[in-house]
Amino acid sequence: MLKRAEIAVAALLLFATAGFAQDDGRFDVSLNGMGVISTHSSGQGIELKPTKSGGPLISFRFRFNEKSSIIANFSSTRNSQIFTLGSDIYRVHSTVSEFSLGYVFNPIQIGKFEPFLLAGAGSLSFNPGDTFINTFQVPIASAKQTKLGYVYGGGVDYRVRPHIAVRLQYRGMVYRAPNFKNASLFTGALGQMAVPWSASGFAA
Repeated sequence: MLKRAEIAVAALLLFATAGFAQDDGRFDVSLNGMGVISTHSSGQGIELKPTKSGGPLISFRFRFNEKSSIIANFSSTRNSQIFTLGSDIYRVHSTVSEFSLGYVFNPIQIGKFEPFLLAGAGSLSFNPGDTFINTFQVPIASAKQTKLGYVYGGGVDYRVRPHIAVRLQYRGMVYRAPNFKNASLFTGALGQMAVPWSASGFAA
């Protein structure tokens, strides 16, 4: 399923690149650098504290008009999901990948500044790597897990040239905390992956 999503996103990006030649301003592609902070969550006597991380965010946007557009996103980051169970601390190294679609609303344009709000939904894929229990590497039962997430945020685009702009934005994604299909790590709690800053340049 995720491989199909990767192919779909790649196809959208290629379609967007082809759209540049039309010079109608309907398509844009942005490459972002982002910082990621995931909130702490707890449940079932287990506390989960993901570490801070960073990574790339690629977005493709199609504009219907001056105020409304849809956006497709792909991001990837590496962090550690740290589970505390009594006196035991499980550290699961993981790769977290996002595929999402959303609606973008541009309420107003002020000179070269164009603020926006966004909301949408997608998937977060948690792929486990090495696992450590109390600093010792230990093989435990774990598997790749995909969670439904809800995206929200906002920001502003600053038009540098007719077809080049800089984007600053905040994004958040709410989801069910992962347990890598291991019942011992299940919290049942909600988690949130916040991107307090995301800066990019894009062509449209």
